Amino acid sequence: MRLESKISFSYGRQEVLRGVEIEAERGELLAVIGPNGAGKSTLLKCMAGILKPSGYVKLDGKDILRMKPGERAKMITYVPQSSLPEFAFTIEEFVEMGTYKTRGNVENALKRVGLWERRKEPVTNLSGGEYQLALIARALAQGSDVILLDEPTSHLDINHALRIMELLKELRESKIVIAVLHDLNLALRYADMMVLLHRGEKVWEGTPEDLNPAVLEEVYSVKAKILNVSGELTLIASLGLRNLAKV
Repeated sequence: MRLESKISFSYGRQEVLRGVEIEAERGELLAVIGPNGAGKSTLLKCMAGILKPSGYVKLDGKDILRMKPGERAKMITYVPQSSLPEFAFTIEEFVEMGTYKTRGNVENALKRVGLWERRKEPVTNLSGGEYQLALIARALAQGSDVILLDEPTSHLDINHALRIMELLKELRESKIVIAVLHDLNLALRYADMMVLLHRGEKVWEGTPEDLNPAVLEEVYSVKAKILNVSGELTLIASLGLRNLAKV
């Protein structure tokens, strides 16, 4: 299973994405990285059909953007940035909302994220990390082949962040998983492939092992080193004297 896309998008006259090409395959976790305002979240919304870009998103040759919403929902799922739930649906009801266009398996999805035993509790009882797991369960219940996640670890403690990333690592075996990540160390540790966006353009792509710190220095305006610590790639970054003078 293979996804290929080329996306351009503008808000009025403001060009946000310029011909950003993304390729991903089942068995790979693709991390989209880049500074604030690079266009990462907009890219995922375009790929999911929430926004209307120019270009294409093809899954095994079929253009998802040309499909009707119900048909597209069977192929691609978007998981937004976590926010606190407003209504006290049960966890089970909340996850069932992901199946309105499909016939997904709610029980299997909740068991996959470890929330099945708590399914009758109100979703408002969940912590931020647990709520993110519920959002992923809702995406799994939809039963699509592609999952797009917008900053799934933002505002989470390290325990829940690692749990989320381990889950995504498992999901890549059966689905195409693309995640926007702000935490570069999580991206280096878990991603199979990475795409770096800057000012609406793709400026680098490759494996974590191939990432040159000079690229990060140019895009993020920091001093950067990537070290191998006990078999894990670790980023060390600092502003440097020139940038400190600007703060």
